[in-house]
Amino acid sequence: MEITAGLKQMESTLSMVCDHTSAMKAKLEDLLFRAQRIAAAQKSNMGSTDTMFGYDLQHYRRSVRTFAGEISGLPVVFGSLERSAVYDDKAAKFATAVARLAMRLSSLLRGLHDTSMLAHQHIRTADHKIEAFYLANEIEELVMRGQGLPTTANKIVILTQTKPPDWVPPAAPADEPAPAAAAPAVIPPTTPPAKT
Repeated sequence: MEITAGLKQMESTLSMVCDHTSAMKAKLEDLLFRAQRIAAAQKSNMGSTDTMFGYDLQHYRRSVRTFAGEISGLPVVFGSLERSAVYDDKAAKFATAVARLAMRLSSLLRGLHDTSMLAHQHIRTADHKIEAFYLANEIEELVMRGQGLPTTANKIVILTQTKPPDWVPPAAPADEPAPAAAAPAVIPPTTPPAKT
């Protein structure tokens, strides 16, 4: 794999995965808010009107399992990029962008896990609490898969920015030699016509 093309592709992939993670966190924050309202209603001995919470929690768990498929392939691709990384000025710029996105993804996944733990703590209904427990464990697995990505990305940055000891700069194209000036034409001497 050509390293610059591979890093460009990884940059766009990571950008989409980060956006997807942010959307997943927003949905989970909505579930957390609903869990807090249900818990407050139960504490006040009032019935909750949120009858769809259990269904939405199960649906969210299914979306997390689908999202796990997107994350699971990233360490393999990162390893392939690390093995093929060589010193390259163009690739170094993309490698730096990939490293930043890998840090962002790792941070987003940790935030997602923290929110899932909060949701589990606020849920009171036994069935929902079990569902939230498994959800928190599945998100923790995502965090584990993503936590090594920043380290690998930093290695790729170092490899693309470090000149090897035997590195020789590419030869500059030789200048075209100037065309030789045309030699002046030699006119042979003419002999005067013989007198008759």
